[in-house]
Amino acid sequence: MKIELIYLIDQNGFHDVIKTWADQKGIEVAIIDPKSDDFLDLIDGMTLIHENHNFSKEAEELQNYLNKNNRPTHKIDINGTVAATASNFTMWTERNKTKKLLLVGGLEVIQNPNLNRFLSKI
Repeated sequence: MKIELIYLIDQNGFHDVIKTWADQKGIEVAIIDPKSDDFLDLIDGMTLIHENHNFSKEAEELQNYLNKNNRPTHKIDINGTVAATASNFTMWTERNKTKKLLLVGGLEVIQNPNLNRFLSKI
């Protein structure tokens, strides 16, 4: 995996978990506003982490916007098989040459023990 920068939308509990993990991996983390003029120029793709296909309307709209603007998106159901999910994510980032990744996830996923299992595999 060659991610150099992870963008997050909000500084909340999800941000804290991802920041802790990214610091251990030597990956920079920054906050981004999806409504900024240079948003599409800054990111290479988006990954949406969710539980059982439960995600916000805003996250779905953001995914649709990115798809329409030819930015690759990827969904991760954190309740899936951890090894397969991690492998698929790694292949997706390599295939799409994703170095600057927008990572989106709801606060509910930070309570799921599979999130840390997934992060430890990538």
